Amino acid sequence: MLIDKLVKRVKALQLDLRGKTVLTEAATGAYIVTPVLAALAGAKVFAYSKTTRYGKVEDVFVATKRLADEFKEFPLNIQLTDQLHPEMIRQADIICNSGHLRPLNEALLMHAKDEAVIPLMYEAWEWREADMDIQYIRKRGFKIGATNERHPEVDVFNYLGDMALKQIFDAGICPYKNKFILLCNNDFGPFIAKVIARVCDGLAVIDRDENKIRYDLNQVDWIGGFPDINIPESYKDAEAVIFTAYPFDQNWMGEQTVINIQQLKSRLSDPFIIRYAGDVDPAALEKNGVRFFPQQVNSGHMGILPSAIGYDPIIRLQAGGLKAGEALLTGNYEYNNIKILELI
Repeated sequence: MLIDKLVKRVKALQLDLRGKTVLTEAATGAYIVTPVLAALAGAKVFAYSKTTRYGKVEDVFVATKRLADEFKEFPLNIQLTDQLHPEMIRQADIICNSGHLRPLNEALLMHAKDEAVIPLMYEAWEWREADMDIQYIRKRGFKIGATNERHPEVDVFNYLGDMALKQIFDAGICPYKNKFILLCNNDFGPFIAKVIARVCDGLAVIDRDENKIRYDLNQVDWIGGFPDINIPESYKDAEAVIFTAYPFDQNWMGEQTVINIQQLKSRLSDPFIIRYAGDVDPAALEKNGVRFFPQQVNSGHMGILPSAIGYDPIIRLQAGGLKAGEALLTGNYEYNNIKILELI
């Protein structure tokens, strides 16, 4: 049962939010787990939701309550709401940087107590300015911490390769007997490579030169460094280019961009871009006859979310984010002698 996985993760992290109040979201799909994780750790939880293209607020509430009711040891203290009242914000010890609460701006945080803390729920290098008003947060002195997603008891990054594999299949292609190119400039690359390289006929990597040491060069062909496009003849017929570049909201691929479309076209027989993360210019790609997938990706967002491969990565991610919130409150930033967060 899903509830058993949540209990197991709370115990593995020794997540303890007893006597604390958490303001987070109630959401659809795998993100349904967030308020339940906090409540399992003993918190009083305000879970805010709204109707979106992903689902109606009424359905979110029903599904969240159903999941919470599966836990029988003690009643979970979750208040589901579609009205974000100032009193709820005032009570919160932890204010999660969750989708429905964004942006965490002055209009919301003006009601928060000075001692409230904000876990980012992602790693520090993935920081998105649009998520929060950092100037106001600094002015108020709120503590902010980014989750160490690579902590052994969080371990979200080891799902990145599975996500790339899912995206390949969703694009209508397969890895078996085909070659791929990984075009990357961030920490995702080595985690993607170690999965994809095992199931395809060859994986060529273009990444920053300083990242070369992080790849298993017995598994991949290093043809770096980013952003130079020097693709050997043996990869001219590569099935697709898996593309991930940070900052995610920068237009990396188009006309007069860091990565030149014409250069790609000249090196590949029929370039096909798998948009893992990082903005591209779809109009410019279409104009130049370059295929890409997915067709629609919101600026600054990944082309695939961890939730696309199931509940497990989201359980670990959200539990890790809540552990970062606990750490901000206690001042103990390590768990099992490993940093659980990075202060922002």
